[in-house]
Amino acid sequence: MRGALKITFNDGSHEYFEVDPVGDRPAFVDNLKTFLASPNVTLILDNEFVIIPSTSIRQISITRAGTSLNEAELDAIPGVLLGAKRIVG
Repeated sequence: MRGALKITFNDGSHEYFEVDPVGDRPAFVDNLKTFLASPNVTLILDNEFVIIPSTSIRQISITRAGTSLNEAELDAIPGVLLGAKRIVG
């Protein structure tokens, strides 16, 4: 599954990247745990490495659609809340 990674920086600017956050890899939950624990976001593009210090990031959004993840494993990650819905208020 290709998706979009949106990184919003502390100054309000943002960048988008096309990523494959889930795919068919069974180790997605372990990869997410490692990603969340990392002090940086490191992206390997076709012709460059992009390393973004987490201290400069306000928010990260990763789209996912049509995938069934093991919610019991996701629920075991500290700080992860399942079933959230975005509301306008």
